[in-house]
Amino acid sequence: MGIDVNLYAEGEVTDEELAAANLYMKNRCDIADDWQKTGNVLNRDDEEWFPAPRIALSTMVRFYGQHYERGPWPNIYGAIRLLQTALPNCTVFYGGDSTDDGIECTEEYLAELWAHFLGPNGDDYRARHRREFGPKS
Repeated sequence: MGIDVNLYAEGEVTDEELAAANLYMKNRCDIADDWQKTGNVLNRDDEEWFPAPRIALSTMVRFYGQHYERGPWPNIYGAIRLLQTALPNCTVFYGGDSTDDGIECTEEYLAELWAHFLGPNGDDYRARHRREFGPKS
């Protein structure tokens, strides 16, 4: 099993703000998925050990990062920007679901991911897969 996206916002969100953010994300975000069948793509994640209240985006999409070039980074980036817009008073974090905590989505962090994606190693996983399992000559 692979690592999926862990994308969430931390901060205080009213029920009305959450409802509006859910509608916004459902209508615009192509990686949002109501796989939990809650009727929402954004859900409160109220684990007691989290440092702040969290709103998690439900997805079934593979994580993308350095040394794990699997997920659709442009779509993930779009979801990050949409979540930042939908919940402007929150801080957005991105990572893999192999850990509870993501990295804050600062401009610098997002620029690093874009530089990797656009650079020579941005498709290492797929290139390695093509080399190992591609057509034999």
